[in-house]
Amino acid sequence: MKKKSPEIYGGQADEPFYQPFEPLVEELERGLPRKRIEFEDGIYCFNVALKKNLWRRIETAGGYTLEDLHHAIQDAYGFDDDHLYAFFMDGELWSDDKFTSPHDEEGPHVDELRIGELGLSEGQRMLYLFDYGDQWLFQVAVEAIRKSGARPRKPKVVGQKGKAPEQYEYY
Repeated sequence: MKKKSPEIYGGQADEPFYQPFEPLVEELERGLPRKRIEFEDGIYCFNVALKKNLWRRIETAGGYTLEDLHHAIQDAYGFDDDHLYAFFMDGELWSDDKFTSPHDEEGPHVDELRIGELGLSEGQRMLYLFDYGDQWLFQVAVEAIRKSGARPRKPKVVGQKGKAPEQYEYY
């Protein structure tokens, strides 16, 4: 059987087969309806745990971002904010359902949406990975979403258990 020339589909001999179709896919994606999540204001209470008996409870208002939550976790555990990180919304490490550090090449990024726009629900669990090399894994659970009460001016620790580990044991 004779091979067809790549010129038949308008591509180049050394390019992957899918490349000529990329503009078509992009056009289709622009036309597809997207589910819009309405902003849900409130006070979000997160339990951020490294182990069963080592956790911090952090409250924040829905108007803050996952980047703000990241900074609160860093402060709560006494870590230096010197590495990439990501929140995996389905709780699965390296899944595509994630928000990454603004310094990460791959997005979407943690500063693009407010917490109240994430569609979170009480009992939901996600995974926060800090430092892709050392892989500090924090289990993050939405403990409560309160509609009333004074909104925190910034994310704050409202409870804790256990002594935070040293970020760098060799120093």
